[in-house]
Amino acid sequence: MSYAPVPPVSAPVQLKNGLGTAGFVLGLVGLVFAFIPIIGVIAWPLVILGLIFGVVGTLRANRGQASNKGLAITAVVLSALGLVICVIWTAAFGKAVSDTANGLPAPAAPAAVADAGAEPAAAAPTAAAKHTIVLEVTTAAKANVQWSSGFSANSQEVLEKGKTWRQTLSMDDLAFTSVSVDAVDFKMGNKDNTCKITVDGKTVVEQSNSIGAFCTYRP
Repeated sequence: MSYAPVPPVSAPVQLKNGLGTAGFVLGLVGLVFAFIPIIGVIAWPLVILGLIFGVVGTLRANRGQASNKGLAITAVVLSALGLVICVIWTAAFGKAVSDTANGLPAPAAPAAVADAGAEPAAAAPTAAAKHTIVLEVTTAAKANVQWSSGFSANSQEVLEKGKTWRQTLSMDDLAFTSVSVDAVDFKMGNKDNTCKITVDGKTVVEQSNSIGAFCTYRP
């Protein structure tokens, strides 16, 4: 009695969904941190790794080695958006530092040496004149405002769209001062929020950006 041959049973394909999932998690966390000033620097490695993992995960899904193609594509989108925001923050911060450096006052010229026998010059007044620093923010969308001067740190304040915020500081000695404004609910196409610092009636720095603007003055 003969039996028909039994066809060989193929082993199940091991799906490789790990990189696509990891890319999604890294891209999402990196995008959240990218919106936070200063702390957002940690978003750089997260979004770069998320972008790499998402691309590899998408390629695996196209070859049938993974089943989470949608999640991998989402990882690529989130990571790319986070990377763009990181680049914009870096450019804005670099421009703020450059504008601050360009706005610093030139050093005073050295006093001339008096000739022997010349009448002594009148003594300069010892009392230092007070300085006035004005911080100003104008919002085109709902935004957070934070400012600090010297050793004083101030909690954030939320401004609605179309508002102008102003803080006037009076001091004997000029101190490092900063003010930042960043959008609460960022949307593509938002108009720019603006920050500005004026020292003794002269504008020393002014920045505008739809995501966030950061103005600093270093005496």
